[in-house]
Amino acid sequence: MIKFFRKIRQNLLSEGRTSKYLKYAIGEIVLVVIGILIAIQIDNWNEERKNTEIKESLVENLIADLNEDIQNLEALNTINTNAENEGVYLASYLENALVEIDSLRLINSIVFSGYVPNKSLISSTYNDLINSNNLQLFHDVKLKRLLDDYYVQNSWFELLNSRILKTAWYDYRDEMSKFHSPRLYEDFYEFQKPIESNATQYLVKWNQIKNNEFIKTQVGMIGAYRILIRQDFEKYILKAKTILNYLEETK
Repeated sequence: MIKFFRKIRQNLLSEGRTSKYLKYAIGEIVLVVIGILIAIQIDNWNEERKNTEIKESLVENLIADLNEDIQNLEALNTINTNAENEGVYLASYLENALVEIDSLRLINSIVFSGYVPNKSLISSTYNDLINSNNLQLFHDVKLKRLLDDYYVQNSWFELLNSRILKTAWYDYRDEMSKFHSPRLYEDFYEFQKPIESNATQYLVKWNQIKNNEFIKTQVGMIGAYRILIRQDFEKYILKAKTILNYLEETK
């Protein structure tokens, strides 16, 4: 093809037909420019298609992560609420405020009262967005703000959470374990469910527990802290649902 056009140019020049040669040269340049523009446009289309596929994949992964987060957070919030109820029951017993005592529930309240669930978010897709710089594909300031608000953790609260988990829970457990058999925690962790029978085997020294002011204080501290935990779970469930709704509306 190139040889064909070259031959035409040579014939026009040899015949002295300069004006026709110039018109032909201009036409050839125009064709080349059009070809380049078409190639660029095709390249842009391919790049846009590729970016669209990446964006759609990221959106689907974000939706999957958020749905799993909601499921986990709701489950943890339920666990926290149940543990809170057991803490209230134990605190009522320690303050002699129970009209009727359920010995099995009281045994289980020893374990559940000190357990504080820890929030954990699935952030793999968000981290990929940030590290790969793919977040710029969205061109959406509101989405960026929603994602940052959800995934960038409040360092002060996380430090407080870690502090409570490492002190209040361990202090409570270590002090309480002085007044019952180690089998209580061993059985609970082995079977992963509440103790259902033969509570006397755990040799709980209830009178000494009742007279222990440190245990009473720890039960009260953990109970108060659960309010913050519940509020945090509910806040993040709402945040996750807000992002989900936004993604569904804009995808």
